[in-house]
Amino acid sequence: MMVKKAYEMQHRVLIIDDDLAVLNSIRLGLEGQKGFAAITTDDPVRALKMIEEEDISTVVTDVAMPQVNGLTIIKAVRERDEKIPVILITGSSDEWLLREAIHLGVYEFLKKPFSISDFLVTVQQSLETYELRYQNEMYKTQLQRLVSERTTELLQAQIKLQKSYLNTIHAMVNAMEVNDVYTRGHSERVTALAIVLGKELKLNMDELSELRIGALLHDLGKIGVITTVLNKEQSLSEDEYQIIKMHPETGAKILSPIGFADSIIRTIREHHEWFNGAGYPHGLTGEEIHLYARIVSVADSFDAMTSKRLYRENLDYATAAREIYKNREQQFDPQIAKIFYEKRDSILQVLSRPKAWDELLTLDL
Repeated sequence: MMVKKAYEMQHRVLIIDDDLAVLNSIRLGLEGQKGFAAITTDDPVRALKMIEEEDISTVVTDVAMPQVNGLTIIKAVRERDEKIPVILITGSSDEWLLREAIHLGVYEFLKKPFSISDFLVTVQQSLETYELRYQNEMYKTQLQRLVSERTTELLQAQIKLQKSYLNTIHAMVNAMEVNDVYTRGHSERVTALAIVLGKELKLNMDELSELRIGALLHDLGKIGVITTVLNKEQSLSEDEYQIIKMHPETGAKILSPIGFADSIIRTIREHHEWFNGAGYPHGLTGEEIHLYARIVSVADSFDAMTSKRLYRENLDYATAAREIYKNREQQFDPQIAKIFYEKRDSILQVLSRPKAWDELLTLDL
């Protein structure tokens, strides 16, 4: 009796055998079968082309054929689509052949001679397997898409929160600076100089974006320093200087819980480190100091030297640039100090062009 099986998909089964008698017997046995469409061929070379070009749910193939054998058919199917089961018809008990077929991923063996009912049961099981594999692949694809969408949503939410937090902190830094005529605009000037220096050092867009945030917030820790110490008209006492020296670590601690890149946190923590190890807070040397911090160190020191203080006069740009160069290998990274000094005319132009300055301070570098 013919077994009729309902499938969720429209299936096509490719049957390959160079023995026309076997092929005709299978065709005859499948007459009236409604569960799938059977495609038969006695040409294994043509079968390879069909496997490559047509939609097939199962392949049934003889193993011993001239030019192209069943093992080659299995390989071709695996390359096309690993979901497609391959049923191997064989009259051989060659153990090597069986092991090789299993290694290549054969779905099932049909031993000659076989009945049409055995054939149908094996094909039907293979089609169920194909449907299961197909549905599993669709599920995984959908799951990956959902995970990707949720990940994107979470990243966007995190970026939004970071921007909001960054804007709040930046506003606090500006509020702190605006009360002191001598430091007003310091963070923006340092940032503009740092980005121009970063471009000279061939930093990419992502690196420049991180450098920009680190430079803008490099003095964030001064929020926790008593105003009378920050705005003192005379030179600082040793105790007051020790309080000031805490601001890099304080700034890093304020920003750490928000999930900003470690490079940004390190820029804030390390921008007062010296190349020779004489800086603070940790006495780092050379390339132990993050590159962004070494860049900000030059920009920060230049702006400090060229800004007037109650207790000292400011230096002109040329003299301050020479001081940077003179202190290379001691306070400053020698390569960065050299680039700053040699290209000072073009680098310092950013401070005299407000529009260029504003563009450098935007998110889109």
